[in-house]
Amino acid sequence: MKKRSLSTLSFCLISLFCVAGCHKNPVDTLPANSAVNPASASSVAATPTASTTVAAPFDLGSVPVTTVNLPPFPYVDYPTSLDNSYRNDLPPTPFDEAYVIAGNELKKVEGKISVRHVPNNPAKLSAVAAQRNYDEAIKALGGVKVNTLDPTDPALIKTQSGGIEALLKKLKINDSPRADNHGIDAYSQYLLRTADTNIWIAVIEENGGITTTLVTVEEKALEQSVPLVKAEAMASSLQTQGHVALYLSFDTDSDVIKSASKPVVEEIVKLLRSDDNLQLNIEGHTDNVGSAEHNKTLSLARARAVVKEITDKGIAAARLNAIGLGAEKPLQDNTTEQGRAKNRRVELVKR
Repeated sequence: MKKRSLSTLSFCLISLFCVAGCHKNPVDTLPANSAVNPASASSVAATPTASTTVAAPFDLGSVPVTTVNLPPFPYVDYPTSLDNSYRNDLPPTPFDEAYVIAGNELKKVEGKISVRHVPNNPAKLSAVAAQRNYDEAIKALGGVKVNTLDPTDPALIKTQSGGIEALLKKLKINDSPRADNHGIDAYSQYLLRTADTNIWIAVIEENGGITTTLVTVEEKALEQSVPLVKAEAMASSLQTQGHVALYLSFDTDSDVIKSASKPVVEEIVKLLRSDDNLQLNIEGHTDNVGSAEHNKTLSLARARAVVKEITDKGIAAARLNAIGLGAEKPLQDNTTEQGRAKNRRVELVKR
């Protein structure tokens, strides 16, 4: 396949949204200079064929590697017809986990994540026009639609102990400001494969056509930016400052400690074994995303999880006390991702 240049592709995508936003009947018309052949426009809303939808069981290798010169993350932009005042979503999260629907499976992926919400009416787009425009834009990048189920499928919901709310949270659809009514009108999960990574882009129409939500995940491994704090360093900090901040990794919105953070727990155990008189408060801290009540509950659950890991290794429970402080004691400003990352921590405080 011949590579499209980034400038050509950008022009095509801009044209795509301009026509959709300004034409009297955007649902029925695609631009003549679109990256997608206009002759195929009438078939977009039809049931996907075998060439565009991957059947279960899902096979990554069934999706060809794109040869398009891709634009920067998150790869598709807001409609050009949308005023800048509506483009107010949070910046991308450098590393997190999310779930995608691939074939008929719920698949966990990790990497850089962007969640964007496009208000359709201010963008002068119907729900169908917004969905179709994004479908065509992603296909022009080499994306393939891979889901055979959507989040409202009863069989998929049954696999989640928390029902549809748990499912939407995993899919990041719960990040939508209107997701409390679970109004999923249409769901398309696309996969873009490159030589280096997999890029997942979900296009969700929700709330009766009011909002188009875009969830983009660029798979990548965690870049370990926080070195392992040794027991000796913990002891020194406790001696001089009375506390030490540790950055443990937990599953998203969960108190499950990830395996990558188990060595830190081992160092806490070594610290306590080296001084039989040492007693600690284990404080859980969060950023300010979410309600204060939820954050306090989550931070306490995480502190208790750390205590359990330590006591399971033979340290007396009487030497430890779990405390959940939520977002009450931030170390940095919560308005940036870097600041929020610094605030999500567990602190050892000498008693």
